[in-house]
Amino acid sequence: MPKETFFNLPDDKRNLIISAAIEEFSGASYNEASINQICSKSKIPKGSFYQYFEDKLDLYVYIMSLAIKEKIKFFSSALTEFNTLTLMEQIRLLFLKGIEFSREYPQYAALGEQFTKENDEMAKSEVLKEGTKQSETLFSQMINNAKAKGEINKDVDTLALSLLLQSLNSAINNYMQDKYGNSNYETYQEDVNNFVDSLLNIIFNGIK
Repeated sequence: MPKETFFNLPDDKRNLIISAAIEEFSGASYNEASINQICSKSKIPKGSFYQYFEDKLDLYVYIMSLAIKEKIKFFSSALTEFNTLTLMEQIRLLFLKGIEFSREYPQYAALGEQFTKENDEMAKSEVLKEGTKQSETLFSQMINNAKAKGEINKDVDTLALSLLLQSLNSAINNYMQDKYGNSNYETYQEDVNNFVDSLLNIIFNGIK
């Protein structure tokens, strides 16, 4: 995470660094992304960079964590409906909200898409570790509530299912983004719903 000096910066300067980093990391792999470019775009000397962050990995994980936090915040708008929905309906709603998020926050969606192609295992591992901490609570709570209501087998491993759902959510977003771009959800709503329902059918009924 960034050093205290970063958080002590004026909002406009801090946001400029964040914006430059998002642009750089969404257009290049971790190893190809350039600190020099980020410093140039955010108008800070390279020496100042190391007053704000330990290294490039520190900045990368921070930027990815911001995207994850924003996505979870976006998902929270659907949580008020959860008490009246089954687990399958909850997951369906989150998958669809994920597609909406990609359309409304294209920069964060681009970060996520670039991350799926990331081949630096250390960088990927650190981001996944941070992401799991943030999103695991949401999915785990859904799964445990469903177990308590008898909707799913109580012996299902909560963490394993949580990771599966998170991976599927990301895969759906990337697939739909590649297929339909930034078109309004309403224009391809039927195709999206059918695709999501087919995935949910596999999750809940298996392939046997």
